[in-house]
Amino acid sequence: MHEWALCYTDESNLTNPLVSPVYGDFHGFPPLFIQVGSEEILLDDSTLLAEKARSAGVDVTLKIWDGMWHVWQALGNLLPENKKTFEEIGEFVSARFIREK
Repeated sequence: MHEWALCYTDESNLTNPLVSPVYGDFHGFPPLFIQVGSEEILLDDSTLLAEKARSAGVDVTLKIWDGMWHVWQALGNLLPENKKTFEEIGEFVSARFIREK
């Protein structure tokens, strides 16, 4: 992973929150929804980010999908799991950001 990180930034910039959000300040953030697969290479980073945001008072929903990998959602309808994936996103957005008229 370290070598791959150096493909988009230099060694001195690895703790920049714009490079790695786990180093960010989450105070004042809106509700945060994180979907991550159990086979995701960034699973530990995702759980760390969720913990850090929660400790800053952010309403965090972390969903860990069994057997899924990095950015599986990008495969859209090719994966049967994605119907539920997108339903979860819609439910999260509706419940927190869309007000009934």
